[in-house]
Amino acid sequence: MPEKHTLGSFDQDLDLLRDAVQHLADLTQNAIKNAMQALLSSDHDLAQVVIDSDLVINQLQQQILFQMNIVLARQQAMAQDLREIMAAGRIAAHLERVAAHAKNIARRTLELDRTVDEEIGSQLIWMNERISSMLQQVMGAYQRRNVEESIIAWSSDDELDRVYSKLFLHLLDRMQHNPDSIKTAILLLFIAKGLEREGDHVINIAEEIHFMVTGTPLRSLGSTLDSH
Repeated sequence: MPEKHTLGSFDQDLDLLRDAVQHLADLTQNAIKNAMQALLSSDHDLAQVVIDSDLVINQLQQQILFQMNIVLARQQAMAQDLREIMAAGRIAAHLERVAAHAKNIARRTLELDRTVDEEIGSQLIWMNERISSMLQQVMGAYQRRNVEESIIAWSSDDELDRVYSKLFLHLLDRMQHNPDSIKTAILLLFIAKGLEREGDHVINIAEEIHFMVTGTPLRSLGSTLDSH
């Protein structure tokens, strides 16, 4: 848990920032879940809910940036506190991008003219659930300032990339052997790429948390982690 400061107002400012970032993460989780549900069930109404919710998410991100600047102007932050304040803004930006990819998945859902088949759907579900789990883990690390949790989440991206690459090749093969599937396959490729990019942003959040707590870039530990 973060140490308390002599000025209670500083702790209140930091708590408000953490709460706002967590709220943004919760909205993002909902967007991830609803976008996939809309895709698999061809639920255009739910897809529109995801698209419309993006405006609220964007507004909350801007509020976090404004709040961050107020704290910077009002408080004389030391190095660790300064890292936490700046991390709030950067984490919020990554969360907004995750939600934007979920919105784009919802938009692709509106363009699809057929239901996603079980073979492709199962891989998309796996990717979506992995991203949701990773996001939950990194936000837990953020709230608890837990470096180990951030490293675990950061290390879990490789399998997501492998599933994406396998799905990418499968869809290319489908297009080559079935020209009638090209439009649907292209939309599914965009959707799969959106999920892969969501994972990248969650990994970036893990890096932000590691630097926030330790002052050390997580990527600089890559060779050390790979050797163990």
